[in-house]
Amino acid sequence: MNAMASMTVNEMDGDLMTRREVAYMFGVTSAAVATWARRGRLAETRDEAGRPRYRRADVEELFRAGIRRQPGGPEAAS
Repeated sequence: MNAMASMTVNEMDGDLMTRREVAYMFGVTSAAVATWARRGRLAETRDEAGRPRYRRADVEELFRAGIRRQPGGPEAAS
């Protein structure tokens, strides 16, 4: 099997972000990102190994909407 065949489609196109990447972008914890997904604020998908992933377009849309970490709180407003 060649290296390209072992990569997933998502790894090749770079369209999906990890929970950690999303958390870093917003300045929140990974747990906050998981909460957003549970509350329907951010659509979540799973990779072949069952790990959560987030579409870059969805993340950027949420970022543009102004969801940020609030001072004094561990999680962004919902």
